[in-house]
Amino acid sequence: MTGADETGADEAGRPPRVAVLWTRLSGYFHASLKALADRGVDVLVVHQQGEADAPFDLAAVTGGIRAEQWTDRLDPAVLDRLLDEHDPDAILVSSWNVGTYRRAARARRGRTVRLFGMDNQWWSTPKQWAGVATSRRNLRPTYDGAFVCGDRQADFAARLGFPAERLVWGMAVGDHGKFAAVARARGDALPPPAFLYVGRLVPEKGIDVLAAAYQRYRARVEDPWSLVIAGRGAEEARLAGADGVKLLGFVQPDDLPAVFADAGCLVLPSRFEPWAVVVHEAAAAGLPVICTRVSGASTRLVLDGYNGVAITDGDVDALTRALLRIHRATDDERRAMGAASEALALQYSPEQWAARLMARIPEIRELVGLAPTPWLP
Repeated sequence: MTGADETGADEAGRPPRVAVLWTRLSGYFHASLKALADRGVDVLVVHQQGEADAPFDLAAVTGGIRAEQWTDRLDPAVLDRLLDEHDPDAILVSSWNVGTYRRAARARRGRTVRLFGMDNQWWSTPKQWAGVATSRRNLRPTYDGAFVCGDRQADFAARLGFPAERLVWGMAVGDHGKFAAVARARGDALPPPAFLYVGRLVPEKGIDVLAAAYQRYRARVEDPWSLVIAGRGAEEARLAGADGVKLLGFVQPDDLPAVFADAGCLVLPSRFEPWAVVVHEAAAAGLPVICTRVSGASTRLVLDGYNGVAITDGDVDALTRALLRIHRATDDERRAMGAASEALALQYSPEQWAARLMARIPEIRELVGLAPTPWLP
């Protein structure tokens, strides 16, 4: 077995290779991919074109990474050629819903480790039970393990037949260093009195609940905080022109830390939220967080009464009370919540993302009977 140098390359100069087959990229995911490349990993990313509600600058989500974009349909022959040329030690696939990705992963059984990303929570729906029933035939021959966001995703993965030894944890993480700099710059000063929402303005995010609860909150206090909205979408009309609301539109990833620096609490009223990386970003920035319990990140990053408030989704009264709790907190209580958020945020970072993935690939290769990677020390 050959030894590895500090970059991870073997004595013959071959670096570790990871192919990432994704749907739509984001700024936070780019930070993780960049951390992987910074470890000396040869990264290939194949990804779907972005969507109108989240018009990321392409350089912000692919800069420094070899990336191949597709639009309406990905040609299987093109994907096969890219993967054959790259010859990856592992393939990381966004999920199991892109047929061309599934076929490519299945075709490489016994040749490379195949991991699927998993932000889906277990909700015991008929569709999920059907997936469990067919997993032995459809999913397990296609993938060797799963890269899960957190506890609820790990539960679902176990039901699908993937034991703990084949899981990598922490799939969706924010750019911790970038947002932690906000907290460091603030020091002991209190953050500004403003609530912040970051995300698409679509029904599943509970924008109607946010609009109604914020107005009820304003009616119950003499000195209401403003509500800053970073995002765009069909629900924008519910907020446009409302007292105290400031609409920023879509904010590019590099500009987001400045937006967090001008806020005192993140609010995420989603009805459906598999994980919510924005919660990690807010926690890293030292902000209290209000979010619904449907958010997957709430299990790890929002502890009610410690660094924020976790509420029932779709409940205007519950969100109104949560806004009031943060508003009425003393200065010391707000500082304590901010410090608690910073501590919880330390669980995740792009660097830890890359390290966990590269540590688990050799272990999973061994579990599925593949030859050891040449870049192992």
